[in-house]
Amino acid sequence: MADFIIKSKKKKDYTQFTARIETDVLENIRKVVKENNLSINEFINDSLKFALKNMKILENE
Repeated sequence: MADFIIKSKKKKDYTQFTARIETDVLENIRKVVKENNLSINEFINDSLKFALKNMKILENE
């Protein structure tokens, strides 16, 4: 029988927030998360952090 190992994670401050996500986008997120054994919350948080860090805003002319 395999050992049951608990890994402690650094506590993070989270806020519950509701948002609507397009159905096809959510399906893709669920697929990536399942295929890579990831946490959906961590995946979405990391994706949002990446998007914010790399975002460029086009100014209207």
